[in-house]
Amino acid sequence: MSRGDELLAGYEEEVETVWREMTPRSRQLCERAERFTPGGALRSHSTGTYLAYCDRVDGSYMYDVDGNRYLDLIVGMTSIIGHNHPKVAQAIQAQIPKGLVTFMPDEGWDVLAEMMCNRVPSVEKVWPAFGGSQAFMWAIRAARAHTGRDKILKIWGGYHGTYDDAFVMTPDGSPGLPKNTMDNILFTSWNDKEGTEKIIRENKDQLAAVITEGVQTGGTIPPKDGYLTFLREQTDKYGIVLIFDEIVNFWLDHGGTGALYDVKPDLCVYGKGIGGGLPMGLVGGNSEIMKLFSQNETFRIAAIAAHQGDPVTVAASTACLNIMTPEEIARINTNGEYLADGIRGVLNDVGIRGLVIGHGNHQSVHLTTADQVTDPISYLLNANTPGLKETLALFRRSLINKGVITLEAMMALRVSTPLTTSEIDTSLDAMRETYTEIHPILKELAPDLIA
Repeated sequence: MSRGDELLAGYEEEVETVWREMTPRSRQLCERAERFTPGGALRSHSTGTYLAYCDRVDGSYMYDVDGNRYLDLIVGMTSIIGHNHPKVAQAIQAQIPKGLVTFMPDEGWDVLAEMMCNRVPSVEKVWPAFGGSQAFMWAIRAARAHTGRDKILKIWGGYHGTYDDAFVMTPDGSPGLPKNTMDNILFTSWNDKEGTEKIIRENKDQLAAVITEGVQTGGTIPPKDGYLTFLREQTDKYGIVLIFDEIVNFWLDHGGTGALYDVKPDLCVYGKGIGGGLPMGLVGGNSEIMKLFSQNETFRIAAIAAHQGDPVTVAASTACLNIMTPEEIARINTNGEYLADGIRGVLNDVGIRGLVIGHGNHQSVHLTTADQVTDPISYLLNANTPGLKETLALFRRSLINKGVITLEAMMALRVSTPLTTSEIDTSLDAMRETYTEIHPILKELAPDLIA
């Protein structure tokens, strides 16, 4: 065993010992969950050990059943208003006595739809769904119906929910997907104009849609050299539907990333972030394509569900939109840049090479010697030093022990509306301490990352 491996093993033992002392009740609950739920405790992102069970959430904090409090820099990936926002709670409580579900038209939906159309420059009509995955299923269906074509072009590393054609991540497909699904899925690299133009040109008569995010969530990598404008020009040229995934990035600007980068997609897909904590999905776009959702049209797609647009979720979503004013978004974007600058300072002080990139309230950290990161796949392929992934996983676990929750390797930091600069300073202190802990390990396993 190398010196680096010895340090790594010792650090893991230290981190796990602290965790077990902090969370005995959570450990018991995780063991019970394994009896009834596949994989045990429900989770979307594993940590490498058993998970803490939540007791309650409030603002920028999560509290577990063992009495520990955590600053939350994930906030469900998109709940930028924080946890249990009082205005959302009030909207839900006001609606509940009126009913949870109705098969009658409800004025609340009309108000929400008008708000979205007024807010987003490219959106003329809106259709409700239960979440991002369902919204993407319907958006892709609409694009195919509109164009009469079948193929979809995706960005490598982009995640767009679990609908078959949206979910496919590699040319080999995924377990449970039909093999012929791959016949209609093409991939290109983020910020690669030359490669993207070639794929679009060669498949122009078969391409129904190009799917992209305004900022690549896998590493919060912004578009470079007008890449989104380039996609708009290419799809216009060949009559291809341009679909923006706004599920994660909508809160970077009052009108989403389309407004931020002055690009009008044909369709936008929205998800959980708009729900203010409840499951919500929307498809929005130009009237010509959106009429395919109309039950008054003879030629239309199947995009109906019994409880879509339910008044409780609509009330929560409306409150969420009212909270996220241009001024509020500008404020948390400033806080996000404060966090990013703080992490840069920590890395510099500790002597670890890395880049902090993103936009406003969405930031990520890339430990790398490169001058820039333009594509998530290239970065991940290059960040393959043996032991680095394991070290960063322990970095995250040690941060959680210190009361700060992030995603893997701090690849997606979210600054929510209740998060104060004082709390950001608290998280920076924890990061400084934890980067100092892993410095000796990186010096052995990845010496090029030591400044």
